[in-house]
Amino acid sequence: MSPLTDGIQKALISCVGLTLIDRLMSVLRTEGIENFTIGVGWKGDEMEHHFDNHPERNRIDVVHVPEYEHGPLQTLVTALDVVRDEQFIVCPADLFVEGGIVSLTMSEHITDNPPRIASLAVDKSGRNGTPVYVKDTGLLAALGRTVQDCSESGRSAMVLAVNRHFTNYCREALDSGERRVVDALNLAISKGEAICQVDVTGRWFDIDDIESLLEVTEYLLRYSTPEIDGSVFVPAGDTMDIGETIILPSGIVLESGVQIIGPSFIAPGCKVGSHCVIGPVVSLEMKAMVESNSTVRESLLQGGAQVRTGTNLTGSVVHGSDVFQKGK
Repeated sequence: MSPLTDGIQKALISCVGLTLIDRLMSVLRTEGIENFTIGVGWKGDEMEHHFDNHPERNRIDVVHVPEYEHGPLQTLVTALDVVRDEQFIVCPADLFVEGGIVSLTMSEHITDNPPRIASLAVDKSGRNGTPVYVKDTGLLAALGRTVQDCSESGRSAMVLAVNRHFTNYCREALDSGERRVVDALNLAISKGEAICQVDVTGRWFDIDDIESLLEVTEYLLRYSTPEIDGSVFVPAGDTMDIGETIILPSGIVLESGVQIIGPSFIAPGCKVGSHCVIGPVVSLEMKAMVESNSTVRESLLQGGAQVRTGTNLTGSVVHGSDVFQKGK
C-alpha cells in the first residue's frame, strides 16, 4: 500500500474509529481467541507502543522480526518461536473479517477425524485472495497454481487453523528460500499432509491497496454502528445540517453551514470548517481537520489529516497532508 504505508504501519491504519489490528483482535476475542502473538518488522516499535496501555497487554506478545524483509513467512516463523499452544489461528494483521469465519474454521479443524495438520477458510464466491484447488476428497491439492484434474474451489479467506507440526514446514520452506505462507502449505501438501478446506461465508477483506481500504470503510459505515465515545455518526439515508457552530465535549468542532451526509463518521477531536460538505461514505479519524468550503466524499482521513480550504476530495485516503487515491 506504499506510499501510504511509508509513513504509517498498515495494521495501525484507523478505519471508522478503530485501527485495523484492534478491529481484527476484537473479532478474534468474540470468536474465543484469548492470546495474541503479533510479528512486527518495519516500524515495529510503533506497534509495541500502541499496546503499551492496552487492558489485556499480558495476553499480547509483540515479537520483533529482525529479518522481516524476507517476507511474511519469516515473520510467521519468528513469531511462532514464542507460541506454545498445540493449535492456533494464523492470519494477517491487516485482515478485516466478519465474526463466524474464524470460529467455524477452528471448530472444524479441532473436530476433524483423523486430525489434519491445517484447515483453511475458503470463500467459494470470493474474488480476492489466493486461488484454492481441492481434490474430490475435500483436501487441498494446491494453492495459487492449477493442478491437473482439480478445478478452482474458491479463494483463501486468509484464516488458517494449524497444528504445531505445521511450523516444521514453515521453517523448511523458509530455509529453501520461500517467502509466503502459501509456499509452506504447498510444501506440506506435496509431502502428503492432509490440509482441508472449510467453506465459509461472510465478508472479509485482504487490505492490500487503497481501493480495498476504502471498501472496508464503506462496508463498516453502511453495515455497522460505530460505538466510539464522543464521536458523531450519521447513518445512511440521513443528513445533518449545522446552523451555528457547535463544539462538542469530545473536541469535535463543526462550524456554521456544514452538511454531513450519511453514512459518515467523525471521531473525537476533528474540526470541520464552515460551509463544508462531508459525505456520503466518509470517515474522519481522530483529530482530522477539513478547512472551510471543502467537499469530501467516499474518503478516509487518518488521524491528524489536514484538508486545505476549498479542496474537493473523492475516493481518497489522506494521511497528514498527503492524498492517496484508488487506482493511483
